[in-house]
Amino acid sequence: MKETLHVNGTLGEEKYLMEIKTTNHTIMVDEPISLGGSDSFPNPAQYLLTALASCTAITIKMYANNKRWDVGNINVDVKLKDVLSEGKSIKKIIKAVTFEKRPDDSQVERLLTIGSKCPISKLLEQPIEMEFQKL
Repeated sequence: MKETLHVNGTLGEEKYLMEIKTTNHTIMVDEPISLGGSDSFPNPAQYLLTALASCTAITIKMYANNKRWDVGNINVDVKLKDVLSEGKSIKKIIKAVTFEKRPDDSQVERLLTIGSKCPISKLLEQPIEMEFQKL
């Protein structure tokens, strides 16, 4: 059986400031001032994009290292946009990857293909079943 990841969060008295605990780490989440938060920490959507950017870069770096391709630093820019498609508003994620030491075109194509298959990309692109448990 595959590993089950787990986090637990507590929203306290301080508006929308939330403490999230993972197995070994604690992070804080907040909402922007425009939504009633204090904007002291990233909001949930920013953490989602952070997960995608870091997973993409790490996956590319692992592959490049395995191939012994020196690409230097990898920058991943991720945007979440609302776009109109067939009269409906949909969410669209746009990723742009740049390399400090640009590989040749065929290597870039391969690295971008590999990066598009990182675990978080695959998770976001597939149907996800969610269940709320009554405790």
